[in-house]
Amino acid sequence: MKAGKKMRNMKANGKIVVVFPDADAAKSAEASLGSETGFSRARIECKAEGKSLRITIDAHDIVAFRAAANGALRNLQVFESIEDNESEVQ
Repeated sequence: MKAGKKMRNMKANGKIVVVFPDADAAKSAEASLGSETGFSRARIECKAEGKSLRITIDAHDIVAFRAAANGALRNLQVFESIEDNESEVQ
């Protein structure tokens, strides 16, 4: 078996944990990211646990994992900027 073919068959998974100022913000982020379904080769699961948000990614390969992780982190960045703007308005 060639090394390249072996690498393509490798699965990739990991977890990202983000701590928010309070549990409400973590639940809002979970609701925001929970609808993330645009990946055919990766599955993303988000779970709020108190003030933390746990993002679990299971992917068919490392490229799909990186794409899913980038997408989740980009969405978190958007969520953070929306939260910041709402707090400035209030």
